Amino acid sequence: METTFLTLLLKRSEVSDLLDLRRAMTVLEQTFREQSNGHVKQVAPLRFMNRGMRMVVGGLDAQNKNGLRVSVTGGESMALLFEISSGNLLCLMGYPFSNLRISATVGLAIDRFADPKARTVAMIGSGRLALPVLEPALAVRPVNRVLIYSRSAENRDAFARKASEKLKIATTAVSSAQQAIDEAEFVLVSTNSPTAALLGKWLRPGLAIFGVGRPNEFDDDVYRRADLISVTSKRHELDYYDKKLDQLLIRLSRQGMVPWDSVVEFADIISGKTSPPDKSASVIVFRDSQGGYGDLALASWAYEEARRRGLGQEISTE
Repeated sequence: METTFLTLLLKRSEVSDLLDLRRAMTVLEQTFREQSNGHVKQVAPLRFMNRGMRMVVGGLDAQNKNGLRVSVTGGESMALLFEISSGNLLCLMGYPFSNLRISATVGLAIDRFADPKARTVAMIGSGRLALPVLEPALAVRPVNRVLIYSRSAENRDAFARKASEKLKIATTAVSSAQQAIDEAEFVLVSTNSPTAALLGKWLRPGLAIFGVGRPNEFDDDVYRRADLISVTSKRHELDYYDKKLDQLLIRLSRQGMVPWDSVVEFADIISGKTSPPDKSASVIVFRDSQGGYGDLALASWAYEEARRRGLGQEISTE
């Protein structure tokens, strides 16, 4: 007699406390090692621009899982996990880890690329992702001072108050991005600016840059001056969904200004296949390439932990 397969239904409220920053960093570090060994399937994110729907897809071959995460502007995210070998839908999950994935990825990058003694960080941008990229900086470096710049004086002042209160750290709004960068030991960038928010002429040896926003938030000289450019996924960079934006890194590579072979996937840094240059004498640029297999890795870990704890409800989709 054939047995009906049951899918685990998990609410956001059931999984939201299963992962914290440190656990997410551990999960993603292992995922990057799997990526470096060729055991991760990379598919560029897809966005239906007129409806605000975004979908990321990926495969975790080493875990026998693949799936997707879908989100709609103003709504909640959902993740679907499938077993590769059988095709069974393992889990339908309310997915609360989008910002945590970014935090954990940036935390791993800061840990590899920033000065271990860094105490002052510049934050360029004050939007939705500013706190999620600032929090891991405090977790992995002895940061005691934040300089915040964004185009709106009102927004940067409000963010400085919010960050000071939440993170219990001295956060100062400054009147120019260059001022923040001149006084900082590494730089976080998260903007939706239509023009470059970070200029290469402001950079100096020993500075590490971490970006999570649009591909045009740096100018050409940021990449041309970099001693190392590292991205989480070259596939995602090549297939970025919004073709109307200037994709600087891709354009520069096609112009022969930045050899594509010189761009290093972060997974190869994690695995040790590529060593970063001397932090004290180099400009290092890191870009998060926006989800996919990383989201599925966190969903997969949460699914396994939820099963271990007996959480959720088993349902039949037949």
